[in-house]
Amino acid sequence: MAIFLSAPNCTFSDTLSETLENSSSSSYTLGSSSSTSPAASDIPRDIPLRNKKPDNDLYHANVAKKRGRKGHTKSRKGCFNCKRVRIKCKENRPSCDYCAHRNLVCEWPDMVLQEMYPSANQETRQFGITIRNADYPVHTERLPLPMMFDMPKGIPHRYAVEFTGQDFRLFHHFIETAHPHHPIGNDWVWTHEIPVIAADHDYLLHSMLALGASDLAVESPHPLSPEAKTQLSTTALSHRVQAISCLNAAILRGINRFEDGNAMLATCYALLFQSVFLEDGLAEYMSFIRGTVAVGMQMGMKGMKVLFDQLFEDKDLKVIEPAMLKAPLINPGLVRLALESLERIEPLCQTKVEREMYGMLLSTARALITSSHDAFMNLRKIYAAFSFFMPQSEFNLLTDPTQTVLQCLQAHFVALQMTMTPITRNEWVDRDTPKAKRRGSDGQTKGWFRKLHRGFPEEMRRYYAWTLWVESEVGEGRVVSGVVDRASVEEMLNDRDMPA
Repeated sequence: MAIFLSAPNCTFSDTLSETLENSSSSSYTLGSSSSTSPAASDIPRDIPLRNKKPDNDLYHANVAKKRGRKGHTKSRKGCFNCKRVRIKCKENRPSCDYCAHRNLVCEWPDMVLQEMYPSANQETRQFGITIRNADYPVHTERLPLPMMFDMPKGIPHRYAVEFTGQDFRLFHHFIETAHPHHPIGNDWVWTHEIPVIAADHDYLLHSMLALGASDLAVESPHPLSPEAKTQLSTTALSHRVQAISCLNAAILRGINRFEDGNAMLATCYALLFQSVFLEDGLAEYMSFIRGTVAVGMQMGMKGMKVLFDQLFEDKDLKVIEPAMLKAPLINPGLVRLALESLERIEPLCQTKVEREMYGMLLSTARALITSSHDAFMNLRKIYAAFSFFMPQSEFNLLTDPTQTVLQCLQAHFVALQMTMTPITRNEWVDRDTPKAKRRGSDGQTKGWFRKLHRGFPEEMRRYYAWTLWVESEVGEGRVVSGVVDRASVEEMLNDRDMPA
């Protein structure tokens, strides 16, 4: 799966810099209350600037007694490790600088937990989860989260939810494995910065738990029973519904702090990545990509700092382009099948949205003949089109399930992305995470086919022949893995008309 965001240049600046620039220090002058220092010639040279110190033992004894230890600000809320070595704790969560640098468990006194989570009682604070550093695994026996969040105004109280021990496991799984790999190069933000602000933004926390549950149900490192998978899927949908409900309420209140904007941005990313696991998730997947752009633009106009680096302006290309330039060509047979299927549906495309979407898909498929890098860049243009440049009215048509031709084009969009998986997999380059080692969720979007292929008109079957074939091949572990069944490809190529 690939996500590409492109928008006009936005300047994101930290509003704290204005506070620092506006702050001023007081100046003190000798013999004057004016803010302007007197000239040096105005100060009589015969007036001593300080009294002579008495030269006696009593004076020196008093001075020595007053000096004592150098003054400093005590960290009364620091973690236990910093207190143990007698250093000032930075008090950043979930792991302070000292503990994160030394791969230590970072724990805080109960007084800190009470201030962080006043609604959590003593019983709820004894639960624990595991947090992992981006580079080093850190198992934490007790890292608290509130068991009850205050719901936004206007949301009925019945939507409040208690977090269970399973939710802490999902929280751990999100940080360790399931967090999004976009924006590219921001693993540290996902594993350290986002969990901190999640404690104050219930929609973000619910989205993290939703993605963690969906990912664990499909890609659990240990075999799960059908009942366990069903339970995880139900839990994932429950958290997703609550995340969307609370996010809508937060959007109505507006983005007033940079923490709110980053929480909304992270929520959109988490929910769009969860959409990959849902059969009917393609439309929401596209919608949440538009959401990330909208939130990012709002933060840019308000001068708010975005925690995610390389979010806009194609900065992520600097990270992945060297690998994309070396990406091998896709099997010519697969490319030929894609082109023939697209050329077959060309007469059906009549409206402006249909023609534009068709043109971008055809350009991407044609680029696969000569350059994987060029095809990748054309795929980015498709994402830019529906995420930013496409008006809302046209986007509504694109995702409308009653639009027969556009639904067929969406099926081709999914099939083309799966064909290009050996190329887009380079987004995981230089990422040493458990999910990267499993090559992410290769082929997971095949579930979208089930919704797109369900109930299309019988007269449209010949136009879906290629996408149905791709769904079948992906189900057998081919195409997305780079493995091609030549006999199957030749059979499809020989069947020019692709009858029903």
